[in-house]
Amino acid sequence: MYLTKDFQEKTVMARVMRQKEMHSEYFSLKELGSWKNAMGAGRKWIKEQLAKLPLKMSSKGRMTKRNHSGEVGVQWSPGMVRKKNGNVYECPKWVARWPGCPNKGGISWTVKQFEHEGAFVLAVLSRRLESISR
Repeated sequence: MYLTKDFQEKTVMARVMRQKEMHSEYFSLKELGSWKNAMGAGRKWIKEQLAKLPLKMSSKGRMTKRNHSGEVGVQWSPGMVRKKNGNVYECPKWVARWPGCPNKGGISWTVKQFEHEGAFVLAVLSRRLESISR
């Protein structure tokens, strides 16, 4: 849930975040008498707030300031591979990732095989279609 016990201040803090805005309320043990009562009041406040506030925004498809490719879910990887014998190899690639992707690291397209622009386009298509089919 959205409840936190603050043992030092002897309060329960209830929080709800919606559209990048934090809504919070404190429930004091001094006023409510016990942790159980404070947690109950916090749960009640959260239920009331969730009914009033808009639904949580989905992060799927949202561009962030960390994005450097210009396409959500597509990133450049220098593909540095270090072997046990100490040799280091470069295998630059474009990688497409999305929530629920069956491949743990996403699906990658190497520059060596598809050239720079071709690998980028294939990664974008993979991301938009959310498909690992090559």
